[in-house]
Amino acid sequence: MPYKDPKTKFFERQNGDLTLTMLSPKGVPYGKYPRLLLSWLITEAVTTRSPVVTLGDTLAEFLRATIGVEATGGKRGTATRVSEQMERLFKSLISVDRRDQPDARSFSFENITLVRGGTIDQEDMRRLDSLDAIENTGDVAGQHLWRAADRTSEQGRWNSQVELTPQFFRECIETPVPLDLRAYRALSPSPMAMDIYSWCTYRMSYIKRPTRPIPWPILQAQFGSGFPFTEQGTRDFKKAFKRNLDIVRLTYPDLRVDETSDRGGLILMPSKPHIPKLSRGSAEQKRLF
Repeated sequence: MPYKDPKTKFFERQNGDLTLTMLSPKGVPYGKYPRLLLSWLITEAVTTRSPVVTLGDTLAEFLRATIGVEATGGKRGTATRVSEQMERLFKSLISVDRRDQPDARSFSFENITLVRGGTIDQEDMRRLDSLDAIENTGDVAGQHLWRAADRTSEQGRWNSQVELTPQFFRECIETPVPLDLRAYRALSPSPMAMDIYSWCTYRMSYIKRPTRPIPWPILQAQFGSGFPFTEQGTRDFKKAFKRNLDIVRLTYPDLRVDETSDRGGLILMPSKPHIPKLSRGSAEQKRLF
């Protein structure tokens, strides 16, 4: 996804013979919020083993945990921005196209949607917004009152929910790769760092030997949203990628990556997973997610 608002309903990335296209009637999702929302959706799917996810207490707790002191109320408050990115993300259609040659008539493709349907309730968004305002003022008494109300008279009144598509839900529960959400929160000021962390965590879950050098143009095609494919654009991308990789290393110190090789690309080396693998069905799985 883009790092900044592309101000368009269409977004495309190419990587070799693959083309990924994202369409969203309300504008393409961008920045940290859709990334945080995706991590939360997958966490809920894995934890509850249900494709129906209620946007309620767990989302409020998630926002407190991942956004913390940055939460604000009002027109551009956290709840408002999260609601906007929800609509963009949940209504997106993703298409992956593979062609052996750019002008080939034969091709294969797959259309992907994350959410089958759902309801986002205005009252629920108001409650989240009021929580943001209370959290931002530092009103400890107000925070206790809000949480007390949430546990009593407000409890069970969350009406917002989404249903994941069978395809996406199956991917979530059958092949999850856990992220440390504390690291994700720490990296959230930089969506590129969030993407590098997610990518490295995924790759380190299965590689057994150092990879071949991954060329910088390939990495730019994957991570370089906003960087032009020019000589200067590639140089700027390399600097930005290395800078964000250094930030990722602060939260994932066991990560072993060689970006200084003179062989024309980045080399991933087997590393200790950031979150240890557990056997399927382990009682500890919920805690790690």
